[in-house]
Amino acid sequence: MKVTKETVLKAMEKAAKGHSDQKGVESMMRNSDIYADMVMRSIASGEYKNNLRYRKLTKRNSNGKLRHINSPFLFTFVLQHLFLQMAWPIYRKHDNYNALNCKPGCGITANDPSMSVIHRLKHLMYDRRDLHYCVIIDQRKCYEHIRPKAFRKEMRRLTDDRELIEFGIAVSFLDNRLPIGTPTSSFVHHVVMLRHDHWSKQAAPFALGYADDYLYATYTKEDANQLKWRVQNHWWYEHGIRAKVSTIRVQPLDKEVSFCGYVIRRNPDKGVTDHNKGYTTIRQNIKARALKCKNNDSWAAYYGILSHADCYALMQKIEEKMKLRQLTEKIRINRKLDAPNISPKELEGKVFTIYDYDVKCDAKGSPNWIKCLIGIEEKDEEGNATGKMRAYEFHGSYMYIVEFITMAEKTFGKQNMLPLEEMEITNQCGYIFKGSTNQMEYIDDGGGQTSLFVNS
Repeated sequence: MKVTKETVLKAMEKAAKGHSDQKGVESMMRNSDIYADMVMRSIASGEYKNNLRYRKLTKRNSNGKLRHINSPFLFTFVLQHLFLQMAWPIYRKHDNYNALNCKPGCGITANDPSMSVIHRLKHLMYDRRDLHYCVIIDQRKCYEHIRPKAFRKEMRRLTDDRELIEFGIAVSFLDNRLPIGTPTSSFVHHVVMLRHDHWSKQAAPFALGYADDYLYATYTKEDANQLKWRVQNHWWYEHGIRAKVSTIRVQPLDKEVSFCGYVIRRNPDKGVTDHNKGYTTIRQNIKARALKCKNNDSWAAYYGILSHADCYALMQKIEEKMKLRQLTEKIRINRKLDAPNISPKELEGKVFTIYDYDVKCDAKGSPNWIKCLIGIEEKDEEGNATGKMRAYEFHGSYMYIVEFITMAEKTFGKQNMLPLEEMEITNQCGYIFKGSTNQMEYIDDGGGQTSLFVNS
């Protein structure tokens, strides 16, 4: 196994993609030459095996299923990408592209029709009128069942570089099992299933694989039932992988076929050159998640899924929601004195500054409502001032506050008196500004003593 510094640097770039904001990744890329040299020394001495680390995570998929993921630490992640850099070219020389998952340019809705799952399915349902039955079968916990022995056996069919094979086993397996959530796991699965992919093309007129799901089409029902058992036996005796027996389906292609989230229906009375040969929709649970989605990035992903199906009405419905989201991102209404609301009760005991206000009148022209834009000095957790003024607004029919502000504006003018600093609110039979009313302190007892008013 020949490891070059250029290959290591490419592996580091792959590992850093999408994680550049993480502290460890930033440090690695900032000192890329030093890190690459360290990786090469570690591989040359075999010390890397003692530094492979994973963290255990539990994540819930969009369909509600819990996944126990082994997330590799950065050093392990780099080594996994390094192995892929060296092993992918070897695999591609033998790949017949029967399986279309986790490969560059391939996918359920890939741009290249020959590498697209949905394009191949439509071709089967709409054009291959000579095929009448299909077998849909998936593997049971395929990652857990793949052992280093099986991977080593299949890799030796592709290369005689034993150092590369053992390096791949070391960085790809955890406790002799393939961990979920690592970039090498899907590659190992591809290598183990490569012989089966070639076998599938010979065993059936049509074969297609995506991850652990496989679909085969046949001419007759007898062929489909026979193929069902042949596939299960081939998986078990050749690769040590079990089929999920409870989900195996043998069905006519004249009925709807559900695969990889899409549901495709064939119109049996149509020919290859006819229009309206069939139609494609999505599974109901995906439709339900699309309608409930609140994340804009996910909206775009669901929209991409729908664009490959005959779901025009649903796309319109989603598009209207997307447009509204895009509008609210780009267009905001400028409401006068707009700030987070705070009630006078919450302002009691706080000192604030009034920067602006708006007074409204009733039908008779008397002021009866006010909205104030205020600022309260921000403080940190220790109670120290940060130097910033936090903006708030309060509003309502607070008659004494309205009366005070109106009288002050008539006396001094709005522009001259703003901002009003060191203001406080208190509840005295209604909310008032502290010190803004003449409040009685003594009652005339009939002895000639006059009433004394003080500011409150």
